[in-house]
Amino acid sequence: PSRLRPRRSATAASGGCSAVATSSCRRRRSCCCCSRCPPARSSSSSPATRAPSPSRWSGSPASCCRLRRPSTRGRCCRWRSGCPPPPRSRASARCGSSSSSSSSSSSAKSVMAATTTPPAERTVDDRLAHVETLLEELRPEPRLWTPALAPQAEVAKAKAEHASLGLLSLGGRAGDAFLVGVRASTGTVDAVSPASHPSFSYTMPLKDASVKLHWADSGRVPLPLDRTAQGFHHLGDLTLRVRKAGSAGGYSTHSTVSRKPPLATAAAEATLARDGLSSSVDASRCLTPPLPFGRGLALRREVRVVGAEATLSLTITNSDPTSGVEIGGLGLSVPFNQMFTGRSLPQVAQRCSFTEVYLGGEAGYVQVTRTTGEGPVLLVLPLRRDRREDVGAEGRSASGWRGFEGWRPLKQEDRANYDWMHEMLYEVVVHSEAYARAEWRGAAPWAPPSSATLPPGGSATYGLRMILARDVESVGEALLAAGVPVATPLPAATLHADMTDARLHLSTPKGLEVVGSPRSDPPGCLEAAPLSGGTAAAHALRLRPVAVGRCRLTLRYRWGPAADRRGELLQFVHYNLLEPAAALLQRHGDFASTVGWLPGNGSDPWHRGPGYMGTDADADGGRGGALLYDPRVFMAGHSDESGASAPLAMSVKQLGLPSDAEVGKLEEYVHETLWAGASGRRSSFLQGADHSVRLSMLYWNDAMDKDPSGPARRALPALYDHCHKCWASCKKGRDCCYWMHCWSEEHSLETWRAYNYPHVTVGYWSLYRVARHISPPPTKRAGWRWYLEQAGRTAVAMHTFGGRGTSQWGLMVGSIFVAVLADLRREGLTALADELEAIKERRMRKWMSMLFPYGSEFPWDSTGHEEIHSWLLHDGKVADANKTVQAVLAYSTVVPHWAYCGSARRYWDFTINGKTQWGNEREFHHYGATLNAVAVLDSFRAFPERHYLLRLGACALLGHLSNIHPSGAYSMAWHGDPGLLRRDGFSGDYGPGVYGYWRSAAAYVACMPPFGWSCFLCDLAVEGEAGGGAASASAAKACDAGANLRVTPRDAFGRRAYLAPLGLTVTVEGGRLVEVELQPRGRRAVLRVAVHERARSSEASVFLEVERRDGRAPAPTSAYSCAYDEAAYPCSGRKAGAFVVPLRVGEPTRVILQASASGSAPAS
Repeated sequence: PSRLRPRRSATAASGGCSAVATSSCRRRRSCCCCSRCPPARSSSSSPATRAPSPSRWSGSPASCCRLRRPSTRGRCCRWRSGCPPPPRSRASARCGSSSSSSSSSSSAKSVMAATTTPPAERTVDDRLAHVETLLEELRPEPRLWTPALAPQAEVAKAKAEHASLGLLSLGGRAGDAFLVGVRASTGTVDAVSPASHPSFSYTMPLKDASVKLHWADSGRVPLPLDRTAQGFHHLGDLTLRVRKAGSAGGYSTHSTVSRKPPLATAAAEATLARDGLSSSVDASRCLTPPLPFGRGLALRREVRVVGAEATLSLTITNSDPTSGVEIGGLGLSVPFNQMFTGRSLPQVAQRCSFTEVYLGGEAGYVQVTRTTGEGPVLLVLPLRRDRREDVGAEGRSASGWRGFEGWRPLKQEDRANYDWMHEMLYEVVVHSEAYARAEWRGAAPWAPPSSATLPPGGSATYGLRMILARDVESVGEALLAAGVPVATPLPAATLHADMTDARLHLSTPKGLEVVGSPRSDPPGCLEAAPLSGGTAAAHALRLRPVAVGRCRLTLRYRWGPAADRRGELLQFVHYNLLEPAAALLQRHGDFASTVGWLPGNGSDPWHRGPGYMGTDADADGGRGGALLYDPRVFMAGHSDESGASAPLAMSVKQLGLPSDAEVGKLEEYVHETLWAGASGRRSSFLQGADHSVRLSMLYWNDAMDKDPSGPARRALPALYDHCHKCWASCKKGRDCCYWMHCWSEEHSLETWRAYNYPHVTVGYWSLYRVARHISPPPTKRAGWRWYLEQAGRTAVAMHTFGGRGTSQWGLMVGSIFVAVLADLRREGLTALADELEAIKERRMRKWMSMLFPYGSEFPWDSTGHEEIHSWLLHDGKVADANKTVQAVLAYSTVVPHWAYCGSARRYWDFTINGKTQWGNEREFHHYGATLNAVAVLDSFRAFPERHYLLRLGACALLGHLSNIHPSGAYSMAWHGDPGLLRRDGFSGDYGPGVYGYWRSAAAYVACMPPFGWSCFLCDLAVEGEAGGGAASASAAKACDAGANLRVTPRDAFGRRAYLAPLGLTVTVEGGRLVEVELQPRGRRAVLRVAVHERARSSEASVFLEVERRDGRAPAPTSAYSCAYDEAAYPCSGRKAGAFVVPLRVGEPTRVILQASASGSAPAS
């Protein structure tokens, strides 16, 4: 905020300029905002003139305006913090202007006129308008980032390695961002290294003796990785689908990658330019098979490294002089190294990367981030239009391609190993018409499909630009420096229909202008209106959702004059518009309590009822049905991430959207299906008297198999038929079928899997919170203390039975143990709390002994980060916690696309829990998204100036609720294959995702330069100076601490608000938070708390927590007083560490939180 609040320094008050600043200005390094600007030497022959006559502009060396290069002498001053407000006239801002003396005189007069305005008449809006105008005119041209060159010995070693693999080395000199290895025999790129780390490459290696694995046709014995043979995709390979121009027939497929030996090579080896920065090769022979018509296509590959960029271009020429060629499909292979098979976690961290795409048309890009989350980050962009040199036979453009349209998995098209540790190799598609007519015809594509026609003798150039960003949080800056517009949806690209404060901010590089209004597809799905106060560099739109479903905005930009060869640029921003969050989640609650509820009537031979079950959304004509029949034992056995999902989700729902009826059903499940107690038969319950949790309640045995008319056959005939096929011929009596199917009863009773315990813990703890903070309690079968003790003892049993096996890793939903420990301490259950704390210490020693504290039993996984980060922050291990967050940032990105933004990487779960199984496939908004958002948003609340974390977390939370079908059934995730792009039919393992949503859902209020006051998962109204009444756009943009901020939560629960200016988190239990009025300068927050519709309470508990850890929190929680009803009554004591306030039906209770002026505890 201080950047935009003008204030005068001591030097400014004296009207003078320090000698240091004057000397610096003369050396053309900086120009002090002085009353008289010193002359600056120009590199040109004409001397620089003096600045206009004296004005109010003055300053100290710390608040100087930087002088840009001599060619922009007319715009050399840049306003900085500490300077007084700039004058009204743009001309008066020119320091050392090269304009004529008459114009200088005119400028001087305008300056004098501006400065004679009485201070009382110069409003804050006026001053900010001057500042914004000047900043826009004088903003420097951003430059692409280039890392420091590694020591020459490292560069030489990397080049020698290239030579041993038959690669030509390009770049790697001072001022180059890259060291690139080009394969001499084909011209493809097989090494892309940042100049700062020449031993690391983003691409898949040609050879790696340390990795032994299988690949297609490699035989039965694992072999060292070797991609020098035919059948492997490399950077620079392409796939074409073509047909004769004017033909209505099908497309034929051609590729530079052939599975048949020998390796297709160029006619001659690639030639290296004298400067060592470019290579070129005729790769026509690599394109196979030959076209079935005409004289074929010629292909030339060229690779160039120039300074901060590396480019790869492919020029396709139609060799036939009489007939044209229609290109219906064109994909460029981008085989970056995200294959973890055969590697350990340290090897994955040192050598591998994650690849993510933004299908934004010409503003699209591929982001390649090292698995540690550290920089540099590789960005792969479409080749600039002015460098494509597309010409037809008569000089007309031949391709007209509009950037990135699709992201196609290379399934069975590459010999690489595809297993659960290798997601897939991809190609970025720039023409997709042929795919849209064939494999993708059943899905709605992300971008409008296009095709191109090469006329006789015509050619078209396609290609990629590669640049570097310093780190993941600097991607936007790097894109602007590369001439790419950046779209920033706030709060995210998923919106709820009741959101009124959604915005889309467009940042453009110099010379690029927004043209017209965005076009929505389907038409009218999203209304967009310009926000006042925009500039040429920052255009803002207010958005209003109109329809429900996917919605694509097409933005048009234009480069400078019409004669500019780059012309118009298109960008796609992909939204998903949902119903209001609370209504959406309540619909699921109604669905789960009817369709998904299995009553305890004794008809189920496995005693799974009463209980909430997973569902199949496609059953009963799309109305959905309970998932009872699947042979995968963990799908319908109340355990594991899938079987436990339904009771887990319904338990979590009660913490923000409670229902007396749903609480009653949960108690039925707990006391009749979950907890055996001392008198229950172990085989009929999920949890034994020793608090151990079994693997599954669904199993198979000889008695069931030998009784074709028995209860198992009558209840689930499809399950009987499936299990009987493999069980009847099995002699060992257990585990006779596929590893996921038809477990023996003995196997189902095993209790070693620690991952099963957090789900049960959540069930108990949720009922404790409901019983403790809703009055009268909706629980009838046990009191709050019993439920809390059950939660604590289940958490301890996790380690007792998991031992040194699975309990040593971070567990999905494991952050619940932190909450249980806190409540055990609050409620005085010290002995149990100490036992849980000791277990945490033992596990922590294991985590801290690892190179990366986010490890799991796999070479890579994305599930343990949530719990480990929670414990690390709890123990104050901030640096280690940040390593965990950085790892999340590697595979969870921020892009203006609802499906990809915040979707933590998952790709094998459909084969385990899904209904539609196409092998490894990218999953959108699987439970990993919200669980990883726990680490991200916990870190943001601790360090609220890292706004990137807030944007990422909001994407994950808002995107998660898109998994709910119109019927109310939950899906485990969206299918990412371009032939599907829809929700899966099974609920699968959705429950941990609901937990992750609840764990982080809040109204987040923060100052986000340059966007001003912003609200995430909420709507915000800024009312100017506190008590001033009138709304002020400038107050919002400048983050005026004196403004009144009115916050309306829009998340599904409405139970929490994070107030970044106070560093304070407010959590309400027993009631619903409907509004927060925040006065940052007055350190005051006023809450409006209403009763829940389906679980009415006479009181609510208000918890306060200061989570900020950067030392800037204004006051501790002890400094806050609490009162209600216009501060007439103090809050009535404490309950479990919370203030207690009364609630009334019909009118929300106003709760006033006020920090004392000293920041210490107020007097009682």
